[in-house]
Amino acid sequence: MSLILDKDESFNLTANVTSPGQQSIVLRGFITERRPDGLYAAPLLPQLFFGADGTPLTTWRQNISGTGSQTILSRSAGSPMLPREELFWRKISDFKREQTKVEGIPLEIPPLLLVPVIALIGGISLIILLGRR
Repeated sequence: MSLILDKDESFNLTANVTSPGQQSIVLRGFITERRPDGLYAAPLLPQLFFGADGTPLTTWRQNISGTGSQTILSRSAGSPMLPREELFWRKISDFKREQTKVEGIPLEIPPLLLVPVIALIGGISLIILLGRR
């Protein structure tokens, strides 16, 4: 699962647990933060989330004790939060995309076809003009 969360955004992942025990629920994505000089993003870490039992995670692996529909990962309006220096922040505008060049093929009519094409256009125009009279 891929996710983009603001650092102050809440999140709940509910699942129907079919068997209790050790489970790995791994989120891929980013947490974002607006700063005066731009928008920054850092990869999601398990320490940013609470597990099924409500304790902060230290790894993506957790023990889920019950079965049925339940919240297995959560985050409440920025809590838990890691110190800024523990996350690998990157300024999003630093990621530059290279524009792909699309070259069009120039349309050239060979000189040998130029006379018949002009004659065809002229003939169609003449038929249209005579048809209006």
